[in-house]
Amino acid sequence: MWQGDVTLSDAFVISLTGMLVVMLELIVIAVFIVILSRIIRFFGKEKPKTVPDITEKPLPKPVKMTDLSQKNTRVDGELKIEGASEEETAIIMSAVSAESGLELDKLSFKSIKKM
Repeated sequence: MWQGDVTLSDAFVISLTGMLVVMLELIVIAVFIVILSRIIRFFGKEKPKTVPDITEKPLPKPVKMTDLSQKNTRVDGELKIEGASEEETAIIMSAVSAESGLELDKLSFKSIKKM
């Protein structure tokens, strides 16, 4: 391939040529990726997902703590509250009710423990 001695200037030109070839290849690959991603994005457009309207189903009515203790007693025991205030307990129970879509009288809580 190479005949004769390689001088310092020849080595520099060879190195520079190699680096330029690698950089040009990287630029070509980057442009190819950008073009390909735009093509995929154009053909793969999905319909935007709509956020459900929270006004579709009514939120449960706020209840008093006395109502909660009456509704959440079971035959085998009562609701045990450890380390949580009455307000925190009511908020947790209301959130579970709203998320599950069930009324509080249809839910049964065994215990609520503050972590």
